[in-house]
This record gives sequence, C-alpha cells and structure tokens, in this order.
Amino acid sequence: MHDIICPHCNTAFTIDEAGYADILKQVRDADFEKQIHERLHLAEQDKLRAVELAEARLAGELHKAAAAKDSEIQTLKAQLDAGEVQRQLAVSQALGAIEKERDALA
Repeated sequence: MHDIICPHCNTAFTIDEAGYADILKQVRDADFEKQIHERLHLAEQDKLRAVELAEARLAGELHKAAAAKDSEIQTLKAQLDAGEVQRQLAVSQALGAIEKERDALA
C-alpha cells in the first residue's frame, strides 16, 4: 500500500498496488507525451532553420552566377564595340586609300 498526499487539500490517501500503478502510468504517459511534443517542436524548428540556411546559400549562389553572367555580358559587349570600331577604322582607311587613288587619277 502507498500513501499519496493531495497537493491541493493535503489529505493523505492510501492506494493499493494496482491503483498506484495506474496513477504512475498516467503521470509517465503525460510526461512522455509532453517530451515528445517538445522534441517534435524542436525538430520542426531545426528543420525550418536548415531550410532557411539552404535558401540563403542558394540565393548567394544564384547571385554569384548572375554577377558572373553580367560580367560576361559586359565583356562580350566591349568586344563587340571594339570590333565595330575596328570595322569603321578599316572602312575609313580603305575609303582614304580609294580617295587618294581617285585624286591621283584626277
């Protein structure tokens, strides 16, 4: 037999082994459920942090890739502009040579 004291009225109760085991099981089950809920909550928070970290890392990688593409585009535009300037210079030189020949013939 076990004596249990009520925390509210401070009355002592005598309980047989089966009743004591039932009360103990209820207390353990309640604690177990509470611990499971807390652990699930912590696991959910860890998962959310991991997802946020992965998203931030992915955003950084995408930003780097976009910056690299922008740099490549600027390089190609500069090459295109340089090629255009070279063509215009070649046309000017060819036109100058032809004008000299025309002037010499005239």
